[in-house]
Amino acid sequence: MNLVLTGSTSGIGWETLLALLPHFDRVFLPVRNQSKAEKLIQSLQGKEKIVLIPMDLSLMAEVKKGAASLLRQCDEIHVLINNAGGMYPGGKRSEEGIDLSFATNHLGHFLLVQELLPALLKGKARVIQVSSEAHRIASHPGKDFSLKKPSNTVAAYAKVKLYNILLTNELKSRYESEGLTAYSLHPGAVRTAFGSEASTWAKGVIAFTKLFFISPKAGAATSIFLATAPEKSLKNGGYYVRQKLNYSSSLAHDEKLSQELWNFSLQELQKLGLG
Repeated sequence: MNLVLTGSTSGIGWETLLALLPHFDRVFLPVRNQSKAEKLIQSLQGKEKIVLIPMDLSLMAEVKKGAASLLRQCDEIHVLINNAGGMYPGGKRSEEGIDLSFATNHLGHFLLVQELLPALLKGKARVIQVSSEAHRIASHPGKDFSLKKPSNTVAAYAKVKLYNILLTNELKSRYESEGLTAYSLHPGAVRTAFGSEASTWAKGVIAFTKLFFISPKAGAATSIFLATAPEKSLKNGGYYVRQKLNYSSSLAHDEKLSQELWNFSLQELQKLGLG
């Protein structure tokens, strides 16, 4: 069995890797900092199963290049966990001119799914999106899916976490008949370096609330559960909290919105010459 896991070099991604490594024959890790990743995995038992794929999820050209490299080494994927993400000041943009929250938390993973789709379908894969309860405070994006209008850190983060669930729902709708399943989850409020690039006031809120946060190991539990539980015990398209099926917001169930987000994302990639 083959696993692809983004955001694996810290926090809940690292704990997810440690737990799942024994369960898979090969583990592909898209990483932004390859030297950091190489040092981290040196001490791992089973490190010979790990394949590092250079990839910055905020840069669509790198995602496409990395996905092509991955597919040259693997034509069948059984689990994809889109774990990487971040909280950034509103208006901060990638080198390609895309809002960094939108690029890192949604568009990069959207493109990764598109590029890996043949292997995902061949493996009848599970696609797992690490979302957040923050999605509940997201307002309707209207036509501004890519967050071009000025937005504060928390509002932008809430929207992209909503997008994680909308993508899950759309994957279920489009590919359930071909054997692909998709799930989203809230990992819990996890005590990590998350939010280090957020605005000053958001950092202050995060620092205070970290008093009540859980460990990265506890935060990884639901991702691990969704990757390993018998498929018949899971609900395709389900949103999970503490390893249990939960209800996402009414906006997250908007079928029209999930279709619009999908089409908008394709159009954004076409503008970059990557569609």
